[in-house]
Amino acid sequence: MLLETRGEETQVIPEFVYKERLPNGLRVLVHEMPWAQSVSARLLIQAGPRYEEESGDKTTIGCAHYLEHMFFEGSQNYPSRRDLDRAVEGRGGDHSAYTDKEYVMYQAKLPSEHAAFATAFVRELAFNPLMLEEAVAREKGIITAELRRSIDNPSQQRWNLLREFVWKGHPLGHNTLGTFDSIQAINRDDLIAYHQRFYRPDNAILVIAGNTTRSQAVDMATRDFGDLRANPQLGVEVPPPIFTELAPRVFIENKDLKETHALLAFSTEGRGETHPQLPEVQVLARMLRNSIFHKFVYDLGISYSAGCWPWLVSDNGSIVIAAGVAPERTEEAIEAMVSEVNSLKVTDESVGEAKEALKGELTLNLADTDDYAHFIGEQELYGGKVRSPEQVKARIDSVTPTEIDNLRKGLITNRTAALVLLGPVSTDKTEVFEEILQFV
Repeated sequence: MLLETRGEETQVIPEFVYKERLPNGLRVLVHEMPWAQSVSARLLIQAGPRYEEESGDKTTIGCAHYLEHMFFEGSQNYPSRRDLDRAVEGRGGDHSAYTDKEYVMYQAKLPSEHAAFATAFVRELAFNPLMLEEAVAREKGIITAELRRSIDNPSQQRWNLLREFVWKGHPLGHNTLGTFDSIQAINRDDLIAYHQRFYRPDNAILVIAGNTTRSQAVDMATRDFGDLRANPQLGVEVPPPIFTELAPRVFIENKDLKETHALLAFSTEGRGETHPQLPEVQVLARMLRNSIFHKFVYDLGISYSAGCWPWLVSDNGSIVIAAGVAPERTEEAIEAMVSEVNSLKVTDESVGEAKEALKGELTLNLADTDDYAHFIGEQELYGGKVRSPEQVKARIDSVTPTEIDNLRKGLITNRTAALVLLGPVSTDKTEVFEEILQFV
């Protein structure tokens, strides 16, 4: 159903989100929440580690994250971080940003009486950075410190190691922060070039959710972003990451820690955020989370935290079991992981419990305007089609035990498995753990 025509493309998804593409290619999505007291604006730029590369003596590894930091060093209208904070906080709002594997997000949330400033601020933040040389130099130290902290934090480093292990040779195998060498190598010209290449309206999504109307929201988007110029020939295509068929399938980083941090991953074989079987992957991972948590925490008493999560990008990913255990119980823990996976019971009851848990998580994660903006933005980024929460829940409800059992048999195999261990574990035990990884 078309309600109005503005720009090149107009689309209404009834009762949930309005979508319009401005003449310069910017996709604008609006979710009206007349009962809310705030408005959130989220700008998603299709950039990040997936689109970074290392060629000869030149690297862009870490550029997306570095650039995100630079935007908080000041803009044309707000020349310092303090000025940026005051601009939003002085209106009763907040703002944030982060770099994901396939996009970078900039956000502002304000009381509804200041709604118009939300889009103005994210435009200023993402498209008018000062990029001063002294700020580039200062951020080298800040980001280097962030990388050191990430490496020293086993809860983060284990995921870095897994990514490097299973996606070796692909841009997504790199740490989002970059490397110590790449951080030092990146200069102001590199950052400006990266900005010009990726920060284009035809490579961006603007989501506005809250107490506003679609007409007001599109007017705000047109006012603040309509003058930006598209440059679609700068688009970048990157092939899917391939889960490396590893020999051995075990990677150990021996480090003096109080716990062994273990990740057991199974390739989803191309099933990522855009795949039609995404709900089946989510249900299977949730079933394993229930099983692993109760086994490790309450049956064996060997872990404070354990579970299983889908770890996905747009076109691939893994189902990952994670646990931290005392070093002397590492072998027992891996045997327990394998046993729980092999003995997973796929029944109407177990599938039903997992589906209800997923639907409940979705409901609880949609508490305010920014939650809805995130929910809408990622769907548009990954698939170009936005479903309402009710539609997503209905799709989850449609998953059957037979589908889960078939998926389990296809994904839980010796060929698709990989194990990463971080902690006081000798690399001499690689073959021992390799022998444990037997799936039926």
